[in-house]
Amino acid sequence: MSETVWSWLIVGLVLPLSLAMTRLMIGIAPKLGLVDQPDARRIHQKPIPRAGGLGLFVTLIAGLICLRAFGTGFEGMLGGRWTLHFVAASGLLVIAGFFDDRGGISAWLKLGVQILAAVLMFFHNPGGAGIFMGWKIPWFLDLAIHVAWTVALINAFNLIDGMDGLCSGLATISLVILTALAVAGDRPTNAFVIALMAAALLGFLRYNFHPARIFLGDTGSMLIGFFIASVGTATVGRHAVVAGLLLPLLVGGVPLLDVTLAIWRRAARRIAVSKPGQATIHIFGADRDHLHHRLLNWGLNQRQAVFVIYGFAGLCSFLALLPILGGASYFTVSVVGIIVIGLVGLRYIAPVEFMESGRGLRTLIRRPRGCRETMLIYFVYDLAVLFGSALLAWWILDKVMIRPFSWEAARQPATLFAACTVVGLCFARAHSRRWTRASTHDFAECLLWLACGAGISFALVGMSQDDFNFHDAAVHLAALSLGCAGVLAPRCIGFLLQESVIDTMHRKRRMRSKRSSRTALIYGAGDLGELFVCNLRLSQPETWLDYHFIGFIDDSPKLRGRRMRGFPILGTSAQIPELVKRTGANCILVTSSVLSPGRLDELMEIAESHDLEVHHWQPDMMPELIRAADRPAAEAIRETTRRPSSEIPRPEETTALRPA
Repeated sequence: MSETVWSWLIVGLVLPLSLAMTRLMIGIAPKLGLVDQPDARRIHQKPIPRAGGLGLFVTLIAGLICLRAFGTGFEGMLGGRWTLHFVAASGLLVIAGFFDDRGGISAWLKLGVQILAAVLMFFHNPGGAGIFMGWKIPWFLDLAIHVAWTVALINAFNLIDGMDGLCSGLATISLVILTALAVAGDRPTNAFVIALMAAALLGFLRYNFHPARIFLGDTGSMLIGFFIASVGTATVGRHAVVAGLLLPLLVGGVPLLDVTLAIWRRAARRIAVSKPGQATIHIFGADRDHLHHRLLNWGLNQRQAVFVIYGFAGLCSFLALLPILGGASYFTVSVVGIIVIGLVGLRYIAPVEFMESGRGLRTLIRRPRGCRETMLIYFVYDLAVLFGSALLAWWILDKVMIRPFSWEAARQPATLFAACTVVGLCFARAHSRRWTRASTHDFAECLLWLACGAGISFALVGMSQDDFNFHDAAVHLAALSLGCAGVLAPRCIGFLLQESVIDTMHRKRRMRSKRSSRTALIYGAGDLGELFVCNLRLSQPETWLDYHFIGFIDDSPKLRGRRMRGFPILGTSAQIPELVKRTGANCILVTSSVLSPGRLDELMEIAESHDLEVHHWQPDMMPELIRAADRPAAEAIRETTRRPSSEIPRPEETTALRPA
């Protein structure tokens, strides 16, 4: 038989070998102390062996030895030199992973081993990364990029390994795609090596899919991430790690997204709780906010969540493959598709990250500082931003008009623009306002004074030149636009980040949690209904966890089809039977303050005939006069303000209404 036939036969024999090794590891894992015990952040409910990584490593090494002895002879990129470096580097990771699975090791020690393995793997190919945009990449920069890429993928697959069949399934999808790329690129050696790992993972997945009988452990997840980083670099080209924007999506889109969200989320939480007496959030710590945890919280079971993530990974891989297989003409389609998925995904996948970022930014802004220090920081920032905006506007306009940019010509008008607009901000008291409690009027006043400052600057420039020209007007208009965005961004970004996810946290729960026993219609789209929505938006999500609000009903037929604060107005009370049948509602929350006794009786009859609960929400916001003699009431108020917020009773309650 030819070497090619032998090679594919070896790949086929790896599958039963992986099945046998996985069954063996299920039996000997408890003797090695490799058992994953359930805890608060785990999904499984009973101890499960986590020695799958050891079996995977043994299976892969055996396949590589057989391929070396009977297969293609390892010509090409993934040849004998690559194999030696990979076995040595992956052996370090397996040893570190074994001790981590057995009793746990320091996160920094594990990171050091990962960096050492990446450095060792880098030197298997003495050639450099080549030339990027006419610039020869130095070896040290190539090494830094390779190490960062490898460590990122190792930790991405390590963090995503939190649900039955998730990490191994995503890795199998990536390896199948890389095998197809190697075959299409006429790299048979690469295809055989990658297919070996894919076959080994398929055998392991047989016992790892829900309900899992064995886990990968850190040994297996780090081995998978390291292997994919190594073969992905070798298959697509090391220089593609620098220049190929779609390679990360191709080989690890979902794991890289998850690790990016984890770092973003934990860093924001670390900033938000960085106060004396509070526990510090560790970037390498664990939490229950990974992608698979969120899908489970939406009401999916483990199998459904895994298949959803598989589908998402397949879609990302398809978009990344388009320009590689179809040519550069498909690159625009891929970029547009990825942008659309990114925008929609961030809106619904990353509400936690946006919320934590808003809290972190607000914490930074609210840190105790003296009034003069805060004013000085705002003043210096505004001056730098406005000066830079004027220079950038001048440069952009010169490029558009195809004329050379002159620093000397732009410096004087940029300085004048910055000085005039900063003076305008001083008149607007933009440096002494409490921006964490700013209103629309505050922002409008700052914009007005910025426009006045820009107008004065334009007039002075025109007077110095004895003429007004289009170039100066365009520069001032562009600089004003850029400056307004730069000046107002730090003053409102924290608030905007929190507001951008409130709908997702409270109203846009398309996949309702199973814990919500009440599917509620809100009766009354008036002022009190709007006040209730404001209360809903500002309260913690756990406060109304038992309610899933669909929309409003109101007796004014003119309001039907409109929206109020994001909620649709579905119809009048006469259409409640139809809405109950269509939406499955089992509760009505009354927020109307002008409900007549007759209308209330009609509503109660409708509710009773359709077995609906009726609750009434009424805020308790009436002020009470506390006289000097009424000291017990005053003391009660003081005691309430001293108590933690979790102990303060809510000022509003929902009360059930029963028919007389």
